[in-house]
Amino acid sequence: MKSIKKNTREDGAETKARLIQCAGRLIADQGYDRTTSKDICRLAGVNMAAVNYHFGSREGLYQAVLDEVYHYVLSPVEIETIYHMDIGPREKLMKLLDLYVKEALFSESWQVKVSIRELINPSDVFTRFVESYIGRKLTPVLDILSSYLGLPAHDARVPRAFLAALSPFLIFLLSGHRQMGLVMYGLSKRDRKEKMEEADLLKEFVFAGLDRLKEKWKGKEK
Repeated sequence: MKSIKKNTREDGAETKARLIQCAGRLIADQGYDRTTSKDICRLAGVNMAAVNYHFGSREGLYQAVLDEVYHYVLSPVEIETIYHMDIGPREKLMKLLDLYVKEALFSESWQVKVSIRELINPSDVFTRFVESYIGRKLTPVLDILSSYLGLPAHDARVPRAFLAALSPFLIFLLSGHRQMGLVMYGLSKRDRKEKMEEADLLKEFVFAGLDRLKEKWKGKEK
């Protein structure tokens, strides 16, 4: 009897994981609003009741998909690893940017595609998810940035500088998206070398801006 229960639990976990993967793939291709539970269950090869059984609702399943995205795109583990490295804040920021570029431009994963969709047209589920989870990622990143700028971590100028530094990379991320890239002067047709050259230019641009702010705010309390 114990082995039967164990197998049942394993089968349930496998079904749950398959539903998340199938939902992620479909949502990456056609968006959350256009993806039905029926579509997901058909692709996963499971009964229609499986979504409600494992996740309570279609929205609950999408929250699980977003949780997968959260741990895949700039994962908390990778951020914490960089945060605790015995290197300076500039080098840490560079490593974070390199990680971001790698995922934005060279990953074909559904997790990255879902994140791009949500950046372009955020759903209500994603908005609530961001409010609950994204702060956990931002805290160590903002701490690194505050150290680089020479400001206290709680200083209101730190998140503003973060948004300013992130903005060009968001455009860069969107340009890697097939449809958005075509709109943006055919950028999706770039080869790997061209993409890396553009990434290096953006990093130089971002640090020039941060260095300007660093000099501007030096010795000035907010």
